[in-house]
Amino acid sequence: MSHNELATRAASGNADAQFELGIKLMSGQSAENDADQAITMLEAASAQGHAKATEQLAVLESMGAGRMQNWERALDFLQLGAEQGSASARAQLLLLSDNSQDPLLPAKAGPDHWRELRARINIRERLQVGNRSLLSEAPWIRVFEGFATPAECRWVISAARNRLKPATVFVGETGELTQDRARTNSAIEFQVTDMDVVIETLRARVSEATKLPLPFFEPTQVLHYSVGQQFSAHHDYLDPQNSALHEQIARLGQRIATVLIYLDEHYEGGETSFPAIGLDYRGRTGDALLLANVDRQGRIDPLTRHAGLPPTSGEKWILSQWIRDRAPGPATGEST
Repeated sequence: MSHNELATRAASGNADAQFELGIKLMSGQSAENDADQAITMLEAASAQGHAKATEQLAVLESMGAGRMQNWERALDFLQLGAEQGSASARAQLLLLSDNSQDPLLPAKAGPDHWRELRARINIRERLQVGNRSLLSEAPWIRVFEGFATPAECRWVISAARNRLKPATVFVGETGELTQDRARTNSAIEFQVTDMDVVIETLRARVSEATKLPLPFFEPTQVLHYSVGQQFSAHHDYLDPQNSALHEQIARLGQRIATVLIYLDEHYEGGETSFPAIGLDYRGRTGDALLLANVDRQGRIDPLTRHAGLPPTSGEKWILSQWIRDRAPGPATGEST
């Protein structure tokens, strides 16, 4: 269906078309400029009982996308989505209310059940970070044990599994993203329309741990390594000497930090290796590693060179969060 046909159906009050148009506008080249119209379409669909639209509004409220972040409104929309029949909204409410176990949807539950469940959720508890320890002074590496619960980790893996694509790297000469022998694993980069409130709570927990605001965050990635797949030694920072990256650094900022959440431990090998300091680290399910890619003066740190070693058995799953030193500025050229 063409954009004009979709817009015509949406204008006539068709909730499915309103939802589809809202998602399309949020995913397009001019998503930033189309945000208000996208939200209007989603709100119109939600008002007609469209559960997926309501669930997407919950995501926008939790992320602060196109509006100020508002966890209470996010939970209200999740509750409404659950009442409207969204299995995902129901599962999220269950996991947010008790993140120690996988959500098990009840066979029958009326509006009172989802209202009571939503009332039990304490977002501040979900953002608590827990124990931390210093793994290295130079480069600066900190570990957070049990940063995410096993149930949260399984949720993220489930959200990513069917969306994986071959991972890419920056080409030094051009600054473009492409597939390369240096990185043979697969990955998914979660855009706004891929997100859910559970994953956003993990991002917010990372923000609490790093003391860096969410607008500085790049889209969250989930990485998957089958046996033999790897990401060769590399730096996460962007080389300021590379002229092809100057525009991106100026507009989006430098990658000052990397957070890795180990989503599963049922594999052999697969360590995160720092060859310059002779350190190999392998987290258990839910552990997180925080790496500062720059030193205290803000200079890039060559000691942060690291590799994702290949698992010798099993599957390796990692949530990867890159963090910049500023929120994105207006585009001045082609995006990389």
